[in-house]
Amino acid sequence: MTKVASARGITNHYKFLVQNGFIPTTATKLANGSMEYLRLEYLEKLSTLLNCTPNDLFEWTPDSRRQDQPENPLQAIKKSEAFDFTEMVRNLPIQRLKEVEALLKSL
Repeated sequence: MTKVASARGITNHYKFLVQNGFIPTTATKLANGSMEYLRLEYLEKLSTLLNCTPNDLFEWTPDSRRQDQPENPLQAIKKSEAFDFTEMVRNLPIQRLKEVEALLKSL
């Protein structure tokens, strides 16, 4: 949840969740990644609020090389390298920013 929220420019995940109707206990667990289970209504609400799919909210880390095979259906939510888009854009020359803008508009 925090990865998608951060990508959406949400810096205070707890505050965002509480402001959008999550009780403080649930907001804390979601914000710090300690949720043991997720009710479907929460999953639906998070997906709607963050404009994403449920798969975007989950990350999977294989336990073994055997699990980390291309045919494993969990590959779609395998944890990937994080990147900071804001930091990447901040360091681009102006001409390159124009190229990024054009590319984003084309999407």
